Amino acid sequence: MRIGELARLTGAAPSAIRYYEARDMFSPGQITRSHSGYRDYGQAAKRRLELILAGRAVGLPLEQMRTQMANWDTMSDHERAGLLKQQRRILTNSIAELSRSVDVISNTLRELGHE
Repeated sequence: MRIGELARLTGAAPSAIRYYEARDMFSPGQITRSHSGYRDYGQAAKRRLELILAGRAVGLPLEQMRTQMANWDTMSDHERAGLLKQQRRILTNSIAELSRSVDVISNTLRELGHE
C-alpha cells in the first residue's frame, strides 16, 4: 500500500510516517520501493506503525521506542509480550489519571452549579 492509504488506515500523517522511516523505526523489508520509486508499505509496516503510534500516545520517548523496535525482530514472543504489557500498564495508568482529572472537574462544575 502507498503512504496515503497507510495514513488513512492508521490516522498518522504521511509526514509522520516519513519521519519514523527516517528515524529507522521500521525493520528492513517492511517498506519497499516500487519500480517507479514509490514507497510500498506492507502489513508488517502497518502493524509497526500502530505500535509506534501507541507508544507515542503514552509518551514513550522516540529513542526508547527506536531501540525497542530495532530489537523487535530478534526478540522472543515472551520478550515482545513483556514490552507490550509494559505499554499496556502505562496506558492503563494514564487512563486512570485522566479519569480522576475528569472527576475533579465534574465535581467542581457541580459545586459551581454548572454541571
